[in-house]
Amino acid sequence: MKYFYTIDYEEVSLQWLLTSFLLLTTLVGFSQNTVKGKVTSEDDRSGVPGINVLLKNTTQGTVTDANGNFQIPAAPNAVLVFSGVGFIRQEVPVNGKSQFDVKLVVDNRQLNEVVVVGYGTQKKSDLTGAVSSLDSKEFNKGVQTSVDQLIAGRAAGVQITQASAEPGGGVTIRIRGANSINANNEPLYVIDGLPIDNSPVVPNSPVITDGAVRNPLNALNPSDIESIEILKDASATAIYGSRGSNGVILITTKKGTKGKLKVNYNAYSSFQNVTKTIPMLSTQQYISLLNDIKKDQGLAPEFSDEQIKTIGNGTNWQKEIYRTGYARNHQLAFSGGQDKFNYYASVNYFDQKGVVISSGIKRYVGRANLTYNDDKFKFGLNLNSSLVKDDFVPNGVSINEGAGVVNTAIFQDPTLPIRNADGTYGQTLIVNLENPVALANEVTDVAETNRTFGNIFAEYFILPALSVKVNAGTDRQSARRDSYLSRQTRRGQATNGIADVQSSNASNYLLELTARYSKTFQDIHTLEVLGGYTYQQFQNDYVGAGSQNFSSDALLSNNLAAGARSTFDVASGRNQNQLQSYLGRVNYNLLDKYLLTASFRADGSSRFGANNKFGFFPSVALGWRIKEEGFLKNVAVLSDLKLRGSYGLTGNQDIGSYKSLVLLGPQGNAIFDGVSYVGVSTTQLPNANLKWETTGQLDLGLDFGFFGNRLTGSMDYFHKNTRDLLLQLPVPRTTGFSTTFKNVGGMKNQGLEITLNTVNIQKPFTWRSSLNFSLIRNEVTDLAGLPYILQGEAGFSKDFSIIKKGEPLNSFFGYIIDGVYQLGDNIKSTPQPLANPGEYRYRDVNGDGQITTADRTILGSPFPNYTFGINNDFAYGPLTFSFFLQGVQGGSVFNLNRTESENPISFRRNRLAESYTDRWTPTNPTNANPSGIPPKVAYATNINSRAVEDASFIRLKTIQLAYNLPLAKLKAIRSAQLYVTGQNLFTITKYTGSDPEVSAFGTSNVRADYNAYPLTRTYTVGLNLNF
Repeated sequence: MKYFYTIDYEEVSLQWLLTSFLLLTTLVGFSQNTVKGKVTSEDDRSGVPGINVLLKNTTQGTVTDANGNFQIPAAPNAVLVFSGVGFIRQEVPVNGKSQFDVKLVVDNRQLNEVVVVGYGTQKKSDLTGAVSSLDSKEFNKGVQTSVDQLIAGRAAGVQITQASAEPGGGVTIRIRGANSINANNEPLYVIDGLPIDNSPVVPNSPVITDGAVRNPLNALNPSDIESIEILKDASATAIYGSRGSNGVILITTKKGTKGKLKVNYNAYSSFQNVTKTIPMLSTQQYISLLNDIKKDQGLAPEFSDEQIKTIGNGTNWQKEIYRTGYARNHQLAFSGGQDKFNYYASVNYFDQKGVVISSGIKRYVGRANLTYNDDKFKFGLNLNSSLVKDDFVPNGVSINEGAGVVNTAIFQDPTLPIRNADGTYGQTLIVNLENPVALANEVTDVAETNRTFGNIFAEYFILPALSVKVNAGTDRQSARRDSYLSRQTRRGQATNGIADVQSSNASNYLLELTARYSKTFQDIHTLEVLGGYTYQQFQNDYVGAGSQNFSSDALLSNNLAAGARSTFDVASGRNQNQLQSYLGRVNYNLLDKYLLTASFRADGSSRFGANNKFGFFPSVALGWRIKEEGFLKNVAVLSDLKLRGSYGLTGNQDIGSYKSLVLLGPQGNAIFDGVSYVGVSTTQLPNANLKWETTGQLDLGLDFGFFGNRLTGSMDYFHKNTRDLLLQLPVPRTTGFSTTFKNVGGMKNQGLEITLNTVNIQKPFTWRSSLNFSLIRNEVTDLAGLPYILQGEAGFSKDFSIIKKGEPLNSFFGYIIDGVYQLGDNIKSTPQPLANPGEYRYRDVNGDGQITTADRTILGSPFPNYTFGINNDFAYGPLTFSFFLQGVQGGSVFNLNRTESENPISFRRNRLAESYTDRWTPTNPTNANPSGIPPKVAYATNINSRAVEDASFIRLKTIQLAYNLPLAKLKAIRSAQLYVTGQNLFTITKYTGSDPEVSAFGTSNVRADYNAYPLTRTYTVGLNLNF
């Protein structure tokens, strides 16, 4: 069965999105006899003004007056709906009455609904910044190995891409676009008040050359997460100063609540399959093609009749490396508390075997959260400890023997047997391509990562309105990676085995001192002032060693000294940096209508140059709760309306620890008195003016609610300008260097975000929906006079990504194909005079009569035109059902399978079936596919317009059906839920590769598909018990 389909996105995708929007919004509101009454609060029986009174299923309504009285025309069989901020919504049948009173129950949850912000919390109604808040009920369902996967597609303006579906693989997150060329573009993560360094600590292996990126957030158990707040605008992120320009993700873990001990056990088991394999030529098609090409060239056939008989069915390499994967998860949590003390503790075991043979991950996590709180003193501890074991398979962007298992399986000769008659692995005539099964089975590549992080805090209330707080935290990681290439592989055979051991450590220490003053004056002024000092130190060190030429494979990497001494290779290093900061924020609320937030942070970093040690990052935001004004207070259909605006500066200090300093390194050898000494020379010029990259951001937002908040949402327009980008610029040769780093570049991002939440149908059957939509435009605005910068190298292609003023960052850069040369074309008079019929016709962009590198042009952008997500939740009695659709419209990806298949570096490599089952021949003069005869031009293997494909897609991300078991007679079990979940069940896309989201470059902005670990379709069965 095929799960990938072709659609016309320009006509379908946007129409479908708008239709879905209209469906959601038309189901939330539409009946007469005058009914009078009074609405009172059940707490104190006083009249409640400002309560919305609506006729159910209509937009007709009124609002209670200053004493809580109302009057509304209504039919005898009508139902009145009473709703207001701070009260639980109530429906009351008229039943022919003309007068009655209604008592509303105070909704403490709604009154006190707060969101986590930097260094504190804030009432949602008082927010002036752009913050997306998700609680555990809104997270993605199913197998999620890391926290960021919980929110993929769930928040407007946040693009989360699973760069590799390998168990524990890296994830790319962009909040409101990419801001930097050479610095990090990932957001800052703060877990329970502890800012962490989320750089991967698992070292790369020089043996495997795979560049595998592991997700550092694997150390955190997703089931321990209570909520995630995503801070997007400068008003929300400026409090984090030089680390706020890429956005901030605040993660809050679960805490205990007052009451007796509660025990939760959650277990699930799942199985996984590859969503799509690449359609390559079958063995017989491959044999026929190669023989036909040789015939077209006037040469002897590649395969004789006798060889064809011996080959038989050959080998389907993709089938041999893929398997049914599985995942198992067990979670046990304990929580409870008393008046002043509460606790939460959990343990988690997760085991996943990947769909590629020999790949997998195991995780063990323990967590403890404790809180003590009385009138004068508050104390808390949050602690997380984990052990993660990774089983890697080679899966990188290198060529030949360094290519990954998936890539090798796609291009390996299908006539090759897995094993020879003598039991050895079959080896191809292509001396530089491995047997993919041998590559998976005979390469040992494992890593263990220990990570412990947490914080302890104490807060003392000097006065009811004034408190001081101390927060201290640490994050310590250690990882060891052992790699060994046995002599069963080509590279291992040539060197009698290659062994390598890499070890790295990372530590992070935090000390924060803050003071907070919060008070309400005369019931109309609310003021909160925050001030503080923070100090954070980071250190990373590593040591690695390797050797070759072993007498046996038995010891793997456990005895490097057993290798030949001449092959010994040792390396080590350490880097440190410190961040010292002063921060302040003022929140002011007048009459619950007019809101002001102003913040300031001064960051001093050891990374900055001597002349720019401190950076200053202010922000200001205003909010106006228009609904509270008299001219809107009696508009019943409108339940909330708030206008927001903010501007501020944030920075990016992730420019490297020592780029402002002069660096020394080993250079050459000299012998004095018979002793060999290693020389030292300057390796980097200093720059005392080097500093952070600065982003100025404007945000205009609108929050709204209709029909008693049955329809709520927000809209935001933002404009970000980033300056002082870190670039390498030419310097005079007299310095001894060709380039040095300077803060000179510029970039901008602007866009629109829309979020909608609806309650379409209420009890007994409930249907709730949510939609998010994002549109972002990226543009490089300044390169300090450089014409462009070329990046990107994978396989046999290089310099396929361009950074150019006026264009999106890392646009695709290459040749345009204008069809295929045909018989009868006057080829010698074209820019490709040496071409043959059946070869691609390249466009002479500059019109100089020849095809050169000057004819390369921009072929597409890696950034989508817009993204969206639609979630629906249904409930009826004990049954709940939900599904989540994720969509991306526009944007491109470079599919290297095309360039390497249509212009193979070696004749005996497999090819895409699409290109060659309908290849050009004299009797089949297609204008789409080449003949397959090796072309006579050097640029044939480079990126071209045919290989840059549309990356649009619509995906059924998750679907879940759950049943709450009836256990009234079992007093020991409070609740039990059985659930089944499906993930990635189908994807609608034009893209011909394995998946439009994958990227061979991990968290980089460069997007290329070089057969990364494939996306999986997952089916899960689970049980959630509460005791």
